Amino acid sequence: MAGQTTRMAPALSAAAVQNNVFSTIAGGAIGNLIEWYDWTIYGLLAGVFSGQFFPSDDETSALIKTLITFAVGFLMRPVGSIVLSPMGDTRGRRQMLALTIILMGIGSLIIALTPSYQSIGVAAPLLLLFARLLQGFSAGGEFQGSTVFLAEHAPMERRALVSSAQLISIGISVLVATGVAALTTTFIPKPALSDWGWRIPFLLGALFSLYGVYLRMRLPETPHFVRIEQRRELARHPILSALREHPLASLRVFATQMGTVQFYLWTVFLPTYANRAGNLPLDQGFKGSLISLVIFVIALPIFAAISDRIGRKPILLFTAGGFFVLAYPMFKLLENGDFTSFLLVDIVGCVLLAGVDGVMAAVFSELFPTKVRTSGIGLPYAICSAIFGGTAPLIAAAFIDAKHASWTAFYVMAISLISGIVFAFMPETRGKPLD
Repeated sequence: MAGQTTRMAPALSAAAVQNNVFSTIAGGAIGNLIEWYDWTIYGLLAGVFSGQFFPSDDETSALIKTLITFAVGFLMRPVGSIVLSPMGDTRGRRQMLALTIILMGIGSLIIALTPSYQSIGVAAPLLLLFARLLQGFSAGGEFQGSTVFLAEHAPMERRALVSSAQLISIGISVLVATGVAALTTTFIPKPALSDWGWRIPFLLGALFSLYGVYLRMRLPETPHFVRIEQRRELARHPILSALREHPLASLRVFATQMGTVQFYLWTVFLPTYANRAGNLPLDQGFKGSLISLVIFVIALPIFAAISDRIGRKPILLFTAGGFFVLAYPMFKLLENGDFTSFLLVDIVGCVLLAGVDGVMAAVFSELFPTKVRTSGIGLPYAICSAIFGGTAPLIAAAFIDAKHASWTAFYVMAISLISGIVFAFMPETRGKPLD
């Protein structure tokens, strides 16, 4: 079928080809949105259902155990990457993406249907742990799979803009998950909410995943993968080939992904930081985060389009330099405890994040040849996410508890400095053919 689509393409009108590309990109992005909704809803509702799986007289203790289970999902990402990434390079991007969303949906369904600790005892937290391990395994293949899929369908002159749909869908998924969580907690009375109401968003996630599978199985395979498949140029061991033949590219993926520290601090932990360090009410922090997330989603394609004109390196250096210079004053402003300061810091940070995230998918795809592209991106990305992503809020919380909240700024500055040095010596990739 993929080969037929390739042969028929020249006979299509320019408008038909453009519409086909658009529908393919939209389908890939929507599938990614559904995948990340399933991942996000757990973190948002952890405080509601923690007592169902970890009964304790201390609510904080139950919540911490639930969040530790959430963090375990990050540890499975490298495992998922090692297993799933080669599938994308040997069996095709589309099959890999269909599998990741199936696994994520199964994880959500298990969480939704698992009885409470009071009903089945220790089996309840064990099933929850299994579900999170499964979702972490799935996430280990999702990012690079959808990144490569979008980049390989994009026209070269608009590769960053088209590829930014991947990160845009993640931003929208956080907004959708936040909205579903808000509706659930608002309209379901509190006793029922902690008993069964919290299960509804997870059931929705499982249903969304079925729709995502339907979308992804209807999408065409990327023309770049079809070409190397027809020429019988598929790599036998793509992960080993990527590490052996492209070590600098792997390092650049790792260094770029170190910005996951800023991502999780600004999109997840910032309201808590402002509450702990400056006594800002949490509800005000969440309102500010919603506003900033909207700006983040809007800024992503803007930076991507700019990079399609001037290059990737200026945007990457702007982001690294911005965080290095502004991290300390921004975190000091959060200690004021007023909404205006928080909103300013949140917006500035999200705009800087949009710079690196807007070009990330294009840069990663341009660093590797087609036959090892999924594997080359996946392993360093997943390892970096496991090391820096899941630990960023915990490290910031530890600094606050140690009465050294400002050390969080120094941590961000160190990450930005390392990334900036790598960006400075990285070759420009804009306009590079993917084959």
